[in-house]
Amino acid sequence: MSKLLPADRRERDPTRPEVWNFRDHKTWRGTVWALVEDFADSHIRDAFLRAPPKYVVGDDLGWLDNLVREVHGHVLDSKALVAERLCQKYVAIRAVHGTRTIDINSFYENGLIPLDLNQQQKRAREIFLSGAFPELSEENLRTAIASFGDHQREGRVYFEANEDLLIDLAGHYMLYGSEYLSGLAGHLGYARKYQRVLKQHGAPTLFVCDVPLSMLSPGTLLEFAGEALETLFQELLDGESFIRNRYRGAGFCIRQRLPPECIVGHCHPSVKRDPSGR
Repeated sequence: MSKLLPADRRERDPTRPEVWNFRDHKTWRGTVWALVEDFADSHIRDAFLRAPPKYVVGDDLGWLDNLVREVHGHVLDSKALVAERLCQKYVAIRAVHGTRTIDINSFYENGLIPLDLNQQQKRAREIFLSGAFPELSEENLRTAIASFGDHQREGRVYFEANEDLLIDLAGHYMLYGSEYLSGLAGHLGYARKYQRVLKQHGAPTLFVCDVPLSMLSPGTLLEFAGEALETLFQELLDGESFIRNRYRGAGFCIRQRLPPECIVGHCHPSVKRDPSGR
């Protein structure tokens, strides 16, 4: 059974403690500091504040690893260590998936299924070769498929851990649905903008999900671990003036079906900006 959630995330139930609400760093700040207390103790924090690096970045934590070596004489890979500990502390990460659909219940029955090119091409035929567009033919669609090529999103399900970014800056996923289907529509030719037709099918939908950390790739886990440490130390440096970038992206994908029990619920957000400009 579908579960309709308030469009305003502030009106929803709190995230379960075992789920990492990455978007809201205030909910995990203390937890992650506790995870790193054995190597990022008060001595490390004091040394960091005395001589902060030029750039506090999460993709390369050499600044932190070097500091630990200088202060404590320990050689470690802080990013890998934190990624491992996050998996011991949390079972899932809260994230959202944006789409446009005419069948909400199918998601609660089947889960979120990786992109299948054949299914998307079938859907394109149902929409554009239905007779509503006599100027289009099977040849037009096959040409569009060949022109658009094998899409790199095949076999993946994409998520964004920053809900604000997805709604405010990447609303095309909910305005047009499948990016592959929209891409095919854009390659159909003629003067008409066929992508706009996709707005007539279904409703903008945002699925709120708790994605098991076990489904994330090792590289994705490392990226989240790095950004978590970057956030903590940047906040330590900035103090009360620290403001986390509201629209910093935290997108990732999995290469398997997300079971329906991992879907917390859905809502139909108001998407006010079309970043594609169609």
